[in-house]
Amino acid sequence: MADLRLKNCSVLVVDDSAPSRTLLATTLYDIGIGTVNTVPHGAAAIDYLERSVLSSMSGPTPPVDVVISEWDMEPVGGMMLMQWLRRSLATPDRFMRTVIMSGALDMEKVEQARNVGVNAVFSKPFTINRLRKHLLSVVESNPPFFKTPDYFGPDRRRRGTDAILSERRQVEHPVREVLGAGADVEVGCFDLPNTLAQILDGASRFNLDYSQRNAAHEVLAEYCEDYTDWMKRDVSVLRLAFRTANENADLRQRNFSMMHTVVQRLEREAEHMDYPLITTLARTLKNALRTDVRLWRDTAEIFDTAIKGLETVMKQRISGHGGALGRALNESLAHMDKKIFHLSSEHVRRVI
Repeated sequence: MADLRLKNCSVLVVDDSAPSRTLLATTLYDIGIGTVNTVPHGAAAIDYLERSVLSSMSGPTPPVDVVISEWDMEPVGGMMLMQWLRRSLATPDRFMRTVIMSGALDMEKVEQARNVGVNAVFSKPFTINRLRKHLLSVVESNPPFFKTPDYFGPDRRRRGTDAILSERRQVEHPVREVLGAGADVEVGCFDLPNTLAQILDGASRFNLDYSQRNAAHEVLAEYCEDYTDWMKRDVSVLRLAFRTANENADLRQRNFSMMHTVVQRLEREAEHMDYPLITTLARTLKNALRTDVRLWRDTAEIFDTAIKGLETVMKQRISGHGGALGRALNESLAHMDKKIFHLSSEHVRRVI
């Protein structure tokens, strides 16, 4: 019976592998999903979801009930997409069902996905029965959503035995409390009507009562985030890696590799999230990482200055070109890039 109801469900598949997108879309159709659309990466998914708000089911970007996304993608990955869905002011629905998939899934990734509010996680490759099971569990459940200072997403408790956030314990009756009704003004619960169940039963999605969801979005608008919030962990990793490399010469090469992975991701994502200064700062760091590790004494100041630039953009949420501060940063970066070029050229000449 549940499989027949899936014909009214709309799924967006996000994967940078064309064969994987095709396979997943075909399998979703096979298990009964009525509408499946695909996009090649997180940036395309964000564009699709923004346009889907004003679209009809027969339009090029029909509304979405469930997003199924690959974890590792370029230029914008699945985790960044999930954070945008849950925490951006531009998201069409902060309560949308979401699924993350990965071919290299481990407990650390599962925990990271749960921490950003993903409904479910599954590994690749998958069987049709496993996919059906995961999808049915997502579309048929309607968990309350919790908001704390560090989390927004569906109830993360499993079978009532998992440890729950300490903030959540402050809410005496979580499914009845709204944000700010308890002891902490930043803690609360949104227990919304299951509109997806009504859609699966054949109700027109355009005639449903979304008033409670819209009211929840208005309350949550004060607590929106953007790319500068989601890059904090990466900048902290860069700062720690730089400090360790500066203090221990034996760890520099290893830390270069770690920094390079983070810098590449920042460079790609920031360009698509309208933070060109972050892209430029990341590019300068990438150029510095290409220099010989033996030039550390000459390049350490460049690393430190570029990371400080990232920290400034992050703290002040400088989007776009950043005005006067952005121009000053760009001038400083141009000077640093020129210094990196001369250092590298001089080192090559000495080696030859």
